[in-house]
Amino acid sequence: MALNSVAHAVARVHVLGRDALDESRVDRLLSAPGYAEALQVLSEIGWTNDAGQDADAVAGARVRKACELVRRIAPEEAAVDCFLMRYDALNLKMLLKARCLSQKPEMLSPCGTIPVDVLERCVTDRNYKRLPQPLRDALDALEKALAVQENALEIDVAVDKAVCEWTQERLEGVRSDVIRGYFSARSDMQNAIMLLRVHKRGYDVSFMTSMLLPGGTIGEEQWRKAFEKPETLDKLLEKYGARVRTAVQGAAQDAARLPALEKAMDDALLKPFTDLRYDALRPEPVCGYLLGAEREAAAVRLVLAGKLNGFAPEAVRERLRELYGK
Repeated sequence: MALNSVAHAVARVHVLGRDALDESRVDRLLSAPGYAEALQVLSEIGWTNDAGQDADAVAGARVRKACELVRRIAPEEAAVDCFLMRYDALNLKMLLKARCLSQKPEMLSPCGTIPVDVLERCVTDRNYKRLPQPLRDALDALEKALAVQENALEIDVAVDKAVCEWTQERLEGVRSDVIRGYFSARSDMQNAIMLLRVHKRGYDVSFMTSMLLPGGTIGEEQWRKAFEKPETLDKLLEKYGARVRTAVQGAAQDAARLPALEKAMDDALLKPFTDLRYDALRPEPVCGYLLGAEREAAAVRLVLAGKLNGFAPEAVRERLRELYGK
């Protein structure tokens, strides 16, 4: 990655941000009478559609371009890498599960920090020496477990924990409190969602603690107490705002409200970057641009899936996350 100044990087993403998917453009998509018309709207608002009629391909291409750009222009490589590591996690999960099923993995993402061919070779050979230490240790241990019994959940948990540990290592050199806070908050929020799902399915507290992600601000004993009394979970998360706290209260009472909680959490994670969007002297707008591109892609996928399946625009709208370009 070439060395870039903060001002140069922020200026680049500001120019590109003019084509961001904002609320008015989402309204146009939602108002389109059908799937084909929605694709036409995407073309009219500046989204390329070289991939044809596949919504995932259209959205995925947008994200890939954003990932390539921020890696090329970001002044702080470690900060950007921390946001891209989730693609490494997705690739590893798909590769490991495909190997267990004797299938060829599909839809591997080029957006991660580790080349796909390197991950493919590591998983095929069951040799992880080329990977960062947190991944290497976790995957070596996972291979021993998979030799006894293949378990998709165990793959997910092991990879997620390892990537969280790796992220924490990379964050040590990142100066931005906002960026570091994003990842600690994300661990807290993912742990809260997991706790409620595990509780609903009747698992015990030991199972819950075995799945906790590292890197958050809430300790294991606090999670244990919240598991015994889910109605107190909102107090642990009140630092993340009133909307999150209200959504936690609702989800603790009714598991059907978990999607609303996930939406509130996702919106809370994006807000600090939205607040700093026009600050030309900080690195957050570069990372915010990437988060915004991912959010736009998710919105497009959701709207087009709704069109394809005949869902009412109102039903789709209530599931949409807030946009960086609003």
